[in-house]
Amino acid sequence: MHKDTGGITSNLLGVLSSCLRRCIFGILSMGPVPHHIAFIMDGNRRFAKKSNLAEGIGHKAGFSSLISMLRYCYELGVKYVTVYAFSIDNFKRKPKEVQSLMELMREKIEELLQDESIINEYDVKLHFIGNLQLLAEPVRISMEKAMKVTAHNKQRVLLVCVALTTSFFGAIPFILFNLSLYINKII
Repeated sequence: MHKDTGGITSNLLGVLSSCLRRCIFGILSMGPVPHHIAFIMDGNRRFAKKSNLAEGIGHKAGFSSLISMLRYCYELGVKYVTVYAFSIDNFKRKPKEVQSLMELMREKIEELLQDESIINEYDVKLHFIGNLQLLAEPVRISMEKAMKVTAHNKQRVLLVCVALTTSFFGAIPFILFNLSLYINKII
């Protein structure tokens, strides 16, 4: 009788990897950890094209990478994370692609509200800023629901910027101004 040890070995390596990561992060967090980190989600289509994948697969991979980065930030003790996720310029893409991105955004917001999600694991308050009226109604409804459901969370904040200009001088001051207002309101 042949035993399948591949699954056991894989699980053991996963547990050891997670434990090692937490130990390393524990050491890193002894030093100064920033209170706020921001990410610009860019290059998902280029990644998919370069990897000979369908465009939607690139965006899903980008979301998975974001979740990993959020986990690292939260394990290190970062309290505020801003994600620049969807610019106004993205609306210039083909209607089918925009519709696909809207559906993916709605789907991922709903996933974040699941009991076992990173949002609940780290007590994260979700907040969305930008010209939300430009987004598809189902996405806006999901965003409003997410903000309402996570309004009581107090440990961390995930600020998601959508439907904003990509101009450096237009976006950065807008984001910083809104972030400072938001942080001052919740402190």
